[in-house]
Amino acid sequence: MQSNAASFGQKPAKLIIIEEKKSATEQTAIAVSRSILEGDWAKLDTLLDSNFTYTGDGFHFTKDQYMGFMQEMRASFSDFEMILEKTITEDDFVSIRFTSKVVNTGKFMGAPANQKNLVVTGIFQRKVKDGKVMQEWQTTDLLGTMSQIGFGATLGYSIFVTGFKVKQEPPVRKPNDFLHVNGKVENFDRMTPAEKNKYVAQYMKNLKK
Repeated sequence: MQSNAASFGQKPAKLIIIEEKKSATEQTAIAVSRSILEGDWAKLDTLLDSNFTYTGDGFHFTKDQYMGFMQEMRASFSDFEMILEKTITEDDFVSIRFTSKVVNTGKFMGAPANQKNLVVTGIFQRKVKDGKVMQEWQTTDLLGTMSQIGFGATLGYSIFVTGFKVKQEPPVRKPNDFLHVNGKVENFDRMTPAEKNKYVAQYMKNLKK
């Protein structure tokens, strides 16, 4: 089962689900990942409960902060291939082991883009009730990811999750048209890294006006 959206280099971003899932609970949990991959922020908004919370990798986010973080992540990485490798469901809880392959084409967590191919692995668990995702917990090899990106990101990660009480600005949710160039996310995906970064910078500048 695959969901496709165009990505950097005219390569389709792929959501690959190893095990076919049929229950409504599992489909809702998976739909969150699909919406993020496809940049469908309006859909993601409907999937998350208004009181949704995220806890993982040293972060604690509200719904809007989570969406803002995912928007920034989506803007910073290209050529997405996300593989949902193993799913375990018990009552309202869906746990999924994943591997994501991406290219670092934009600034992320304080580090500039380096055009490196990265492999991100982890496990997330989502609590689903009445067709909405209520909570998410995630454990990612984030330090390994930051190490692949470079020193700046590793330093930023260390400051954020250790005892250094450095004030960090929470992620800000952008409007639902973020990354929708001429109405389509695929138009953003087909841009060069320089064009993407210019678009994001201009978008944020206009947003602050």
